Amino acid sequence: MADVTNDSLNKTPRFREAYERLAVEIRAVPASDLVPITLDIQSTVTTVLGVWKEIRGLRAEFVSALPNFDITLFDTLESYALALGHTQTVYQTASEPPASLVLLAGKVNKTREILVANVTLLIAMGLLEASVLGDLKGANGHKNIGFDVFALSNILKKIWARVSSKLTLTLVDLDAAENEADKLVTAVGEREQAPAVAAQTTRERQAAFVLLTKTYEEVRAALGFLRRKQGDVDKIAPSLYAGRANARKSNSTPVPKAVDAVVQAPVAVATPNQPKTTTSAVNVAGPYAQ
Repeated sequence: MADVTNDSLNKTPRFREAYERLAVEIRAVPASDLVPITLDIQSTVTTVLGVWKEIRGLRAEFVSALPNFDITLFDTLESYALALGHTQTVYQTASEPPASLVLLAGKVNKTREILVANVTLLIAMGLLEASVLGDLKGANGHKNIGFDVFALSNILKKIWARVSSKLTLTLVDLDAAENEADKLVTAVGEREQAPAVAAQTTRERQAAFVLLTKTYEEVRAALGFLRRKQGDVDKIAPSLYAGRANARKSNSTPVPKAVDAVVQAPVAVATPNQPKTTTSAVNVAGPYAQ
């Protein structure tokens, strides 16, 4: 087992560290730039992180051969991938009930079943009318479970003096049941206020996705020119849309014009007599046409 040092314990995990470092930039992405996410986030993140080591080794060539390329895009590519990975984790946990709520609901539901069984026994003995069960909401939904426990406990307490000797339950059990139901209903109420939090995590996930995919495509476009003689851009930095024939036709992530201009027709772009190709995101094509 590896030794765990104080430094490693105090170090912020790199996914979260990247997100915290880029949080302001992520939140600043305008709503007009946000697009539907049509790629698998986990696969997108792992693809970029997987190719980053080889791409990083070409940084010096980027700087010398592509002086007009915004090298800050290159330098933030890995961080964008890490930040997107973090927003994906936050998004998933925000859209799923916390484990503690699920466990609590399961516990209260078992209590409900016990109380229902005791009330049913008293009905069979003629000590209660069958109609007392008519107002129960059922076990479908956390709120229903909680309020059913309140109701069942109240039913038993109202006739406790007459039925206590017939049951194995105690008043302490009924109080405990109500306390559990109280915790569940309160937790559900807090959970219902979560949409605002979920909306923020959804937006940040979309923004981080836009930053990563646009940056990756810009780096890939420049790499296509840099490695035009070797023709190995797809090996070094495969398209995130590989195997998705209609991906570029979707509204997911706009692909910079420089990709087609550089990768598909590098000779035409590099020929002095041809008009220069430009891209609005970064000036990738400037040095290519010189």
